[in-house]
Amino acid sequence: MPRTTPLRWRDIADDLLRRIESGDLTPGDGSNSRRRLPPEKDLESHYSASRNTVRDALSYLQQQGYVVSEQGKGTFVLRRPDIVHVTLSAVDLGLGPGAGSGEWYNRDAHVPRDREVTVSPVKVEVQEGTRVIARYLQTNADAEFISRHQELFQDGRPLALQTSFYPLDFATGGASRLLYPRDIPEGAVAYLQETLGYSEVGFHDEIKARVPNEHEKRFFGLGESAADAVFEAVRTAYSPDGTAFRLTVTVWPADRTRLHYNDGQVPDDVLRAPGLGASKGAPGKPQRAADAESG
Repeated sequence: MPRTTPLRWRDIADDLLRRIESGDLTPGDGSNSRRRLPPEKDLESHYSASRNTVRDALSYLQQQGYVVSEQGKGTFVLRRPDIVHVTLSAVDLGLGPGAGSGEWYNRDAHVPRDREVTVSPVKVEVQEGTRVIARYLQTNADAEFISRHQELFQDGRPLALQTSFYPLDFATGGASRLLYPRDIPEGAVAYLQETLGYSEVGFHDEIKARVPNEHEKRFFGLGESAADAVFEAVRTAYSPDGTAFRLTVTVWPADRTRLHYNDGQVPDDVLRAPGLGASKGAPGKPQRAADAESG
């Protein structure tokens, strides 16, 4: 029976979203089994709403990335990407430094072990620094830097983009492997400790959400909706004397990434599988936000 009280477009959008998330309106696995929303006429009748009100609701859901409208075919529910939980403070339980996984961000972050993470070959460039890079690394604005860039994939799908910056004089001063377009198996931080005496005793993270650039849109498969944002995590590593010696910028797609930090005593199963919650009575152990060991 049609409703007797007209609803606002946002009420309709919220109800449709509730039905989508409850499984009442869910996408299929193939193009022939996609879940189609009821026709606009049916929605108008069901919600006792005008055509413009229904269209405003559908437009909002499309902007948020939940549905897509196709001319002459209707409106279809989109398959939402699987959520990846990443722990940025992963420094214990073998989840971070010293894990022997090279220089990519697993040295500073942890993706659950049931996920296979692979990285692209390293792309190395020497470039003039920006004022932002110089500010983070405490150098002159006209200093030159080495950038080492990699693309990260999880189970074959784009996971993150990462670029690390180092002063060029690191390479001329003995750490020449920073200039080679190859991975550093023991990790760049361990290599800098061995060659130049830099040891990491702490780091500072700055995280912001922003609109992706064109390259990020293509890599992550993002569109133009409000949901198609990225997280940018800027990590500055410090040596015992307070010198900033590494700047790492990692970009994550916000629609499928949840970033976690741990501090204090946290159950082991939460450390190993963030986002799932702790098992009742699960034992915990202290988890520090940073560690003096570097990988």
